[in-house]
Amino acid sequence: MNSVRVHAVESSNLVCREGYEKLMRIVSQAKEDHQLFVLSPLTHDDLELTSLLAYAKARDERLWSVQEQRFGRWTTLIEELLDLSAAQKVLERIKQGFADIEDLLRSVWLVEEISSGVERYLEKVCNSWVADLLCHIASSKGLIADLCDYDSVLTMQEFRHQILFVYGQLPQAEGFKAKEGLSEYAASSLAGALDADGVTFWNNTSLLKNADSLEVPSALVIRSLSYAEATELSFFGAPVIHPQSLLPAITRSIAVQLRWWGDENDAGTLVSKDGDGEEQSRVKGFSIIHNVALINVEGAGMSGVIGIASRLFSAMREASISVILISQASSEYSICFAVPEQEMEKACATARMEFSHELENRMIQSIEGEGGLAILAAVGKRMTGQAGVAGKFFSSLGKASVNVIAIAQGSSETNISAVIKGQDTKKALRALHARFFLSKQALSVGLIGPGSIGGTLLGQIAKESIRLKEQFGLDIHIRGIANSRTMILDQDGIDPANWKDRFASESVPMDLDLFTRHIGATYFPHSLIIDCTTSSALAELYASWMEMGIHVITPNKKAGTAPMAYYDHLFDTCLRTGRRFLYETTVGAGLPVIWTLKDLVQTGDRVHRIEGIVSGTLAWLFSSYDASMPFSTLVREAMEMGYTEPDPRDDLSGMDVGRKTVILARELGYRVEVADIPIQSLVPAGLEMGSVQQFLDQLELLDPLIEAEYRKAQSLNHRLRYVGVVDEEGKCSASLRSFPLDHPFAQAQGTDNVICFTTDRYYSQPLVIKGPGAGREVTAGGVFSDILRLAAYLGARI
Repeated sequence: MNSVRVHAVESSNLVCREGYEKLMRIVSQAKEDHQLFVLSPLTHDDLELTSLLAYAKARDERLWSVQEQRFGRWTTLIEELLDLSAAQKVLERIKQGFADIEDLLRSVWLVEEISSGVERYLEKVCNSWVADLLCHIASSKGLIADLCDYDSVLTMQEFRHQILFVYGQLPQAEGFKAKEGLSEYAASSLAGALDADGVTFWNNTSLLKNADSLEVPSALVIRSLSYAEATELSFFGAPVIHPQSLLPAITRSIAVQLRWWGDENDAGTLVSKDGDGEEQSRVKGFSIIHNVALINVEGAGMSGVIGIASRLFSAMREASISVILISQASSEYSICFAVPEQEMEKACATARMEFSHELENRMIQSIEGEGGLAILAAVGKRMTGQAGVAGKFFSSLGKASVNVIAIAQGSSETNISAVIKGQDTKKALRALHARFFLSKQALSVGLIGPGSIGGTLLGQIAKESIRLKEQFGLDIHIRGIANSRTMILDQDGIDPANWKDRFASESVPMDLDLFTRHIGATYFPHSLIIDCTTSSALAELYASWMEMGIHVITPNKKAGTAPMAYYDHLFDTCLRTGRRFLYETTVGAGLPVIWTLKDLVQTGDRVHRIEGIVSGTLAWLFSSYDASMPFSTLVREAMEMGYTEPDPRDDLSGMDVGRKTVILARELGYRVEVADIPIQSLVPAGLEMGSVQQFLDQLELLDPLIEAEYRKAQSLNHRLRYVGVVDEEGKCSASLRSFPLDHPFAQAQGTDNVICFTTDRYYSQPLVIKGPGAGREVTAGGVFSDILRLAAYLGARI
């Protein structure tokens, strides 16, 4: 016999043009010579026939109109999908079938009873029509196709057809409920009987994933399973594996492909005897049984008494109560077992009746039940003999604050089960999924301030995230975005490519505590908050975030220039918690100023002096000013180009340069406060207060001062620049100064920042860093660089 594959497929998927076209594509891509499709009983509301029986039994006069509607729907379907000659043949069969069915319905009407044989007959007739329809469609495509009932297939000596549609009464395994998994079990049985090359189960739910997608949206498709793993997952409620449907294939060691009808191009999950031995993950998946109750039988009199467990579970069996999980202490002081929650009271009553004597004599102190629970199971054949898997499992639950009520593990070690509160299932699954399946460098990231810099950063992450994950193992999950008024949170990640649309439509009022707790979720390997605001209030929270285990990256200068008491506390917290505070962009935007200075100090170089043009705004103003136009006009032009802050006094006051100078001084170990350093303000006296517009209306008062300074510098053949200085004694200043034409400061153009380090190593020729010191792209790029530095610290291959 040539190669054969057996498919289990829902008939309802095939009674439309899209469905049969998909079926034809599946056949065209198949590797085997023959494809057998076992059709499940039709459940299509407009086409199925078994519901007519209920009308007949109730002697409901609507029966005849509903029957006519069904006939009309079948007629329309056939005429839509088949050409005229083929449709005529099928329609004749259907007309005769409805005539026979009418006689049957009249019989039910008379006796007011429905036998199981009648229902099965209608299912068989319905599916034979579906099979006939598909045969004609396949033949019109040039394929050799036929239909056959299930029992007849078993007697075939060989197959002459490319496609065979199997219908009729299908075998049903003991314990199946209604028609659940009927076609899968039948396909598996048929594959075993025919010694097929493989069997495929097509389900309408989803691909098989390592956790429930509703609770863990980032769950991954499981590509391979052993029979043992698949059986464990099916028992624990995996939605695409019906219990016992694999048994016939397991008996004959036939590989089973679990696929989703919604995506014909995805190969799904291969279930075989040994699974994929090369797959790295020791745990294949997690599954949950919801609505569970735990019965605890406790008493000192049970210790050493033979037969207690036997009596307990025999009583449960006789009461038809399904026991899902059993756990017993080695001291034999207690036995607990799990049952479906709806059977809790019955199970307790049964156990109390069985042990009434022991309860009366205080040999057993209590038999109590607790509902509202769930069983969480980790499944994986490679867990066997591997040290540390159970430790990771339970430590992850503990870290996520999930209380484990009972534990069970089989001697095969392919399953670790824990009973937990039903309300904790979501966070438990997410914690385990993150621990076992996310990269060790997975970052839970929250961004505050998605404005010019923050929004640009999100765009840069969107472009590079896939490459960073594939090449370096860095997995960035933007789990929260917030401004001062609103926020958006997502358990598994906001796509940084379309965050604006989601933020506009899904954002909720800002709750900073909720935002912080969400980003700091303990089930993620690492957490990071990026503060792209200028808020002093947020800067005061950095230490508390680090106490929660959250790293901090920011271009906000407020923390680095806060009072020394908080500054010391912030860096002490860094050392104590091991969390990183990265702030490269607080000086020089994207230029490597902070890290260069750190490298100089940490390698033993002595820094004598730092001088710098560190304000991109003032750099542009003074490199552009030549007295041909008033300085006030140039300020207004800079505002229009977005070079200044919304209030240009924030730049002209020199405070920005002063703060950056203090940050550099503190890197050298000097205890400097912003309030203690001389800062030359360019804002005319009397204009420090008031509205922005009031300031702009009198901006021309600045022109004589700047022109006078410019003429003075020009007379010396110098250039005017606003510079911050840290001298050898740690004294800082920020002021307007002039420099000769050959000085690096005099040669700066546009928004260039220029920083000069005079050190023991760079004494006669200072070390100069020069480049764009303003602009959202370079600043966002500097923040992105800090993210990569953090990732490298966390172990990424960067």
